[in-house]
Amino acid sequence: MSEPPRKRAKLACVTCNARRVKCDVTDRQPCGNCVAGNILCETRESKRGKHPRKSRIGTEGRDAVIRNALLSPERHEDEVAASHVLASLSSNFHSPVNNHSSAAGTPYQFAIPSMPSESRSNHSKTETTPAEDDAAVFLGESSSLRYVTEEHSPAAAERRQSVFRHAVPNAVKAEALVPEWEAERRRARMKALQVEGAFSFPPTATRLEFLKAYFQWFHPHFAILDEADFWDLYQEGSVSHLLLQAMLFIGVIHCEESTLTSLGWGNRHRAKWLFYIRAKDIYDATYETNKVIVIQSLFLMSFWRAGALLEKDTRHWLGTAISLSQTKALHRSGGVAEEKLTRLKRRLWWAIYVRERQCGSALGLPNRIRDKDCDIEPLATSDFVSAFSPSTPTSDCHRYIAYMIGVVQLAIFLGRVVDAGYLPNRTLRSEDRSKIRDELYDWNRNLPFVMQLRSDMGDQPSFQASMLHLAYNNLLILLYRTSFIVDEKGSAETDGSIALQAAARNSRIVEDMLPDGDIGHAQIHVITNLFNTLCIHVANLRRSTGIKRTLAEHRAKLCLLGLQELQKTWEVTNWVLQLFFQYLDRETAVRLAMEADDVGFSSAAGQTPSGRGSFGPTTLQTLRPHPEDSATPQIVEQQLQREVSLANSDINPTPWSWSMDEANQYLFTQIENDFAFGEGGLQQWSPEELLNNSQLADFVYNGLPG
Repeated sequence: MSEPPRKRAKLACVTCNARRVKCDVTDRQPCGNCVAGNILCETRESKRGKHPRKSRIGTEGRDAVIRNALLSPERHEDEVAASHVLASLSSNFHSPVNNHSSAAGTPYQFAIPSMPSESRSNHSKTETTPAEDDAAVFLGESSSLRYVTEEHSPAAAERRQSVFRHAVPNAVKAEALVPEWEAERRRARMKALQVEGAFSFPPTATRLEFLKAYFQWFHPHFAILDEADFWDLYQEGSVSHLLLQAMLFIGVIHCEESTLTSLGWGNRHRAKWLFYIRAKDIYDATYETNKVIVIQSLFLMSFWRAGALLEKDTRHWLGTAISLSQTKALHRSGGVAEEKLTRLKRRLWWAIYVRERQCGSALGLPNRIRDKDCDIEPLATSDFVSAFSPSTPTSDCHRYIAYMIGVVQLAIFLGRVVDAGYLPNRTLRSEDRSKIRDELYDWNRNLPFVMQLRSDMGDQPSFQASMLHLAYNNLLILLYRTSFIVDEKGSAETDGSIALQAAARNSRIVEDMLPDGDIGHAQIHVITNLFNTLCIHVANLRRSTGIKRTLAEHRAKLCLLGLQELQKTWEVTNWVLQLFFQYLDRETAVRLAMEADDVGFSSAAGQTPSGRGSFGPTTLQTLRPHPEDSATPQIVEQQLQREVSLANSDINPTPWSWSMDEANQYLFTQIENDFAFGEGGLQQWSPEELLNNSQLADFVYNGLPG
């Protein structure tokens, strides 16, 4: 006689319910599955008999609506449950802190619930992705699934234009197919990361200072999250570990020296590295499942400046962020919906777009974002409704919004400049140059009042307006720098004068920014803007005489002072400045070095190719004015002329000077490729090693007259 069929269990634990497996928790607790998996077994509160009874009138109509819906909330609950299977496999897998420990027990850690229901509730209010994000995949126009439909009417064909998101069945979700041995490996990895401190944070007071620096100096320019929602989650102790480590990495870049000292981790670069490596390790462990949070963190990690030969540099993290963003359709139109999450995604995508355009054009590498692939709406004021804290003054919000909208527009212009003249086998045609120039002029004329540099009231230009105009003038330099180099006479009637005028405006902007002491907190693109400006002024200095030469020298020194301030925050790569000075003649290098501070600029100025034998750092020290002579420019000038003349007579009767080809090749290729936007990285050699290493010296001085 056959055994009676086994009855369905009246109750399943949280883990078995998420995995859709049989559970014997009603017979024993922990259940057999949880014992085998060595995981925490928790039961759910039964909802049987607690649902409100509704009238059955109209049930058929509601059922028809549900059948026609692409993704209903009820269906979503079933489908996303599998996406949190790994979270339920082990309390140690998604939570470095034991669930039974108190979150307030230590200021260094946040407790994260590991259960699926809790994990879902702990995501940001604007970051809780709907069904079409976490439980769906985006397939574009070329996918044949768009045409698989039972309807063949014109209306159905029209709907196919917008059906790009497809619900993923539970059976094919990657999380549902993870074998036990893979889950065990991930659990071990999470335990190792916990031991290594990847989930540890500085004390509360120091951590708050880093976050305040983030929202003061970074968030106004890249509002990739909603500030009020973040602070709510922070107070609850439920901020994503990955996102928090990435934000602290940015915060330590802009924090005060006193905060850095209280941290006790050494210099700023080491502190940045520790936060960056923690965020990287958490990302590599596939810990975070919320894709919006992952994209936000990847974007922040892209500000890590790795070595020139390292693989995971700025471009690596930007590329990963772009790939994941496109998978989640951030580059596509969000429609007429104005939900909080839609606005957040739009801001996040355009932030990635700006960084990609800046880095790609600066490094001479292909852009991974094609405008023709995107139909996302432009940034608008309405996209920033929830971006800033309610305590932020309205005037500041207007200024931040105007800056971000403006910098996105300039990024689009930058892509056009690169496409028009800086692709292989392509030169910038005069008609393309004039068209882009006129459109830039129109853009400048139509800027909102808060982004204008000058006003009749004589107010000081805002920090954001100054950065925006530095980027604007940099575009004009890129458009006309070739014309400026070719025009050796520097005549005002030629197109090259546009580049010189743009460089002069940038120097004046820097001069206005220096007294406030905030230029060091400018966004990283300002480094390239200043260096491109410096190149124009140095080229002009070499061809000018009299008062024009004095003005060019003064403007070049202002650029060096700006780079010196940026060095304190972004750690400007000194080796490029050293190469820059080496490519100058003795007199120009020394004249600029007279104003350089002790941050690596002055030592570099004494190492020109023609002075390798006798015009080194020792000679440069004699050229610097003594303190008692600082108030007598005539003595300094006489000393400069005597020492330069002496140095010239030691080697050649005339100083070494670059040819036009060398100037064009180095200043406008080498600098752009290695220094632009700070992406060149830190080279692991010093000027002394350069002079002592014959291979490096031959590489640097190859083709230059001795």
